[in-house]
This record gives sequence, C-alpha cells and structure tokens, in this order.
Amino acid sequence: MSQQRRLVLFLSDVEGNLTALRQTLKGVCEGLDLPTPEVKWVESRPEALADCGWHVAEIPLVSGKTSGKVSSPEEHLDAMTQALSKDFRDRSMGMYVDREHSYARVCMAAPSRPPRAMEGEYLDVLRQAARWLDVETTALARLFSGNAARNLLAAAVDFGPDGKPVEAPAHPATPPEPDEDDRFVEAKLAQAKQLMDEYLNLRK
Repeated sequence: MSQQRRLVLFLSDVEGNLTALRQTLKGVCEGLDLPTPEVKWVESRPEALADCGWHVAEIPLVSGKTSGKVSSPEEHLDAMTQALSKDFRDRSMGMYVDREHSYARVCMAAPSRPPRAMEGEYLDVLRQAARWLDVETTALARLFSGNAARNLLAAAVDFGPDGKPVEAPAHPATPPEPDEDDRFVEAKLAQAKQLMDEYLNLRK
C-alpha cells in the first residue's frame, strides 16, 4: 500500500462492525460494476478522533494508476460515503489524500441532509475535514502524516493567504500618547483618590 495515496472512512459510533461496513461497500461496488475493495480498521487512530466517537477505516490502495476501464475506489468516494451514512443512519465522512501531488478530496454525509464535499490543495481540504469532524487540524493531520504533521502545519502557518511570509513584529507596538481628554480623566481619577484617602483618614 502506498502511504502517499490513502482512502480513509470516518464513521460515527459504529461499534466496530466491520462486517456491516464491508457489506455496504460491496453493495456500492456491485452497483458501479467494481470489484469489492478490502477494508480494515485503523488501529492507531488519533485519540482526539476516538474521543469524538469516530471510528476510522481504510481501504488500501494499490500503487500507481489502474489500467483499462477499471476505476479506482477513490473515484467513487462520494457514493461510498453517502451509502455508509444511509446504511448506518449516522454521520460518515470519506477522505482521499494524495500527498505526492498535495491533493485531497473529502465528502461528509448525514441522514436527511445533502452531502457536502470539497477537493483541492491538501492542507485546505484537511482543515475543512477537521472542522466537519470537530477535531483539531493537527489531530487529523497526524493520521495522514504521522510525526511530520506538526511541522507540516507550522510551515503552512508561516505564509499568508497571498503566499507571502507573515512576519511577527520585532517589538510590540508602543501605546499612543495620551490626548487632552485622557489627561483630564486621569486628573479627575487622581483627585477622587485623594479625596477618598482624606475621607478614610478622618474616619480613623
């Protein structure tokens, strides 16, 4: 299996029913005239995903492109995700990542709701997928990038939306000089404090 290309499924509160998951995928693939892919649970899912009730399964992908008229499972990501949501009657999300080409696609489906999908730059899709899963982006990145996740995101943060580096100011901005109104208020506060001190001294 190529770690550069991954097809991952996120299911809410499935309770480890891999047989039902395989049955749903089989039904989708038969309808598309595709061979049924293998599927397995991801044992080393990030703790944040587990805390939110997400079970993570993966469909291993072969290296390179398939030949002939046989399409790859990731080409039918949306259909798989929607079928899982319908059969399990809960939220499901599918995500395909091609890190070599910095590309990703994600689809989120929920019962009685239209599916939502996004594709494009890997980091942009990763951030959106994390929002849909209600987890931090670093937690989801760790699933695909391992220990390199934090460095990858840190490098992305260093650039603004226009692609130019965003530099932090060397020194904090100095506060503006007080104007006439500020000085008037400060004088009144000092006068009130003096009167209060005199009043307290008289009561002793």
